[in-house]
Amino acid sequence: MFTDMLQNLITNTLPAMLTGILQKLLLLIFALLLLVAIVRIAMRINNVNRTERTQIFKTAEYLNAWILLVCFVTTILFGFLNHFEMKKSVHAIVSLNYSEASQALNSNGTRYNMAEIISDEVVEKAIEKGALEDVTVKQLKNCLVVYPCVQGGVGDESQYHISTEFAVEYHASKDTAHLDSENVIKLITSAYKEYYIEKYTDNFSIDAEKPEFENMEYMDIVSYFDKETMAILNYLYGMAGKNPSFVTESGSTFNSIAGKVHQFKETQLNQNLKSLILQNGIAREKNEYVDRLLYHNKNVDFDRQKNEVSYQLCNKAIDMYSEEMTRVVLVPTWDQAGKYYMGRTKVGVDELSVMATNFSNYVASNEKEIMDNKLIIDKISANKKNEETYASADSLVESIYSSIKAFEKEAINAGREYSRHKMNQCVAVSIYGVSLMSELKSIVLFAAFAYVTLVLRKISKCFPKKA
Repeated sequence: MFTDMLQNLITNTLPAMLTGILQKLLLLIFALLLLVAIVRIAMRINNVNRTERTQIFKTAEYLNAWILLVCFVTTILFGFLNHFEMKKSVHAIVSLNYSEASQALNSNGTRYNMAEIISDEVVEKAIEKGALEDVTVKQLKNCLVVYPCVQGGVGDESQYHISTEFAVEYHASKDTAHLDSENVIKLITSAYKEYYIEKYTDNFSIDAEKPEFENMEYMDIVSYFDKETMAILNYLYGMAGKNPSFVTESGSTFNSIAGKVHQFKETQLNQNLKSLILQNGIAREKNEYVDRLLYHNKNVDFDRQKNEVSYQLCNKAIDMYSEEMTRVVLVPTWDQAGKYYMGRTKVGVDELSVMATNFSNYVASNEKEIMDNKLIIDKISANKKNEETYASADSLVESIYSSIKAFEKEAINAGREYSRHKMNQCVAVSIYGVSLMSELKSIVLFAAFAYVTLVLRKISKCFPKKA
């Protein structure tokens, strides 16, 4: 009952920083009492002989009720003050569990820097996450310390060590005494995880600013949408390659999101928007766009001619080889088990054949591009402007853009969920407050100190003054 009342009294009435002052004041009082007792004994010890001194110490009341009561009360008071003072300090261990950490690297291969754990960006993010009031980044940062748990030396190679565990300590100051220490260290480590994920793990983003579609040609808009959707798909396929079984909180996988994006690309972009533009020959500036396509076709045709000439040259070179040289050439070799066998080797015709195939594909691609542009030119040239058609196209453009941004957001969120899942395994955080044994040790030491002080004080009064 008494202890509960004392705890409530200290918690509800004493300011946070006053507990530290009272604790130091209590220790100072007993230290002064001990000093006075020792000085008094030292000054009066020569006033008695050896037998009398021994008698004073033997007859002293070591179990005096008043001494025990004062010692008990002050020890309880010290215990509560010490408890609240120790609660102002807490530390955490940040463990790096990925392979690159043993080389002092981040997960993306860049150099690891432990100072980032308590950097301005992390502290600011922690304050925002916890909605901490009446504290600045500088004030909170001054209360934090980070250091490697195991430090190596530089004397010789046997002392070299790269730590993968780092201790983060928080010690409250007068500016942060109103904050919960354990909550602060949790916010700091949580903010560091988010900071690490954003900076060093997989990230994905598309142009943040919305393009001015009213100043773009409709087919250019189609190309822009195609590029953006392919960027999303490439990101999703890459993430699916790393962990195809990962499931987000919404129940989606990278492959399922990619499937939705691909379906959207084929239906909305290629079938609806592109078909609408081609069938109606929609263009903002017909003459200028036709001239641009014609000029582009000339350049593509020039490339087609170069690729066709290269293709013909490869075929002529192949024809110059004699029939005997183009046969399969077998040479003796051996496998990984050390056994000999006759293996086929390449001849010049093989390389020329591959080159000829590539140039043939280039020619086909050039011709297709020219034909596609000619189709667009024919459609646009025959177009008669219809305001309703243009309005439908503009509305569809806005709808597609909104959908792409939604897919982008879904892909980013899925990637971040995966990064958080992965980092929860790669970056582990353990938070430690002050242990009960540590508090008990402090209380026992104070109790012994208080008892010795009070006993010596009483004994010192038994030494007579100089006659």
